Amino acid sequence: MTLYARAITLRNCGRFTVIASDFGGDYRTQTHVTSQALYASLTHGATWRAGGTVEGRPIYPSIKVQKDRYDFSTDYDLQELPIWFTPGLFARRDGDDLSDQALDAGYFNVVHECYPSTSKQFKFDGKGKLKDAKRPSRVPTYGTWQGILPDRRLYTVALAHDPALLEAFEVGQTYLLGKKRTMMQITARSELIAGEEKRGICHTGLLQLTPDQITHFRSFDVVAATMRYLIVQGEIREEQTCITFDFDDASDEQSLALPQFYLENTPLATEMQQ
Repeated sequence: MTLYARAITLRNCGRFTVIASDFGGDYRTQTHVTSQALYASLTHGATWRAGGTVEGRPIYPSIKVQKDRYDFSTDYDLQELPIWFTPGLFARRDGDDLSDQALDAGYFNVVHECYPSTSKQFKFDGKGKLKDAKRPSRVPTYGTWQGILPDRRLYTVALAHDPALLEAFEVGQTYLLGKKRTMMQITARSELIAGEEKRGICHTGLLQLTPDQITHFRSFDVVAATMRYLIVQGEIREEQTCITFDFDDASDEQSLALPQFYLENTPLATEMQQ
């Protein structure tokens, strides 16, 4: 089946934060967004398995961090809406990384004005009364919270075998994304591009991979790295089928190549086999 692509540019309407690191109470933000986060946001969570309903209202499962087994394919029914996104990257219009001037840090502290101490925490109960309790030692009491200043551009490419899924994206549409649920707005989109299947050694665009998949590359550049994934671009090691897209000059994305090993690990794989 033919694979289609559409480059999408979004802007953050407010300060954007995705926690990348916590040095004490010094929270830093990432300047990229994972494919999974973009799927959840740009589909408005349409296929999220919330855990059932009671009297027509969704049940939102509680997450216990120590026991949480992260599995995106379990949380979302990816086959119900087979669309995928390349990892999003905040960048300047010329393609370079964001400058320090695009980042901002706000200060916070939790000292209560009525009782200036960091040993307690204060919250309202169900009746609206302010109550105090011991503060958990893991909760920081002061520090900084970094964010990306508003009106910066995030670039991604949406992929689907059904072109109607990509036609749904329009300039001006808004979505919620990031730790603080920042509103994002589509500011530009490319024409719909049909992929061309080639066999050989290709140079990929930005791909989000698991650490063990990096062995498929002969050479590569690392844009981001965590324990769960790497975001890289580079030249693959062995010849294989690649699907390439050539965008016109009106798009900030110029070209994209997706190797077979990458596509086999996305929601698009099932339809490729049909």
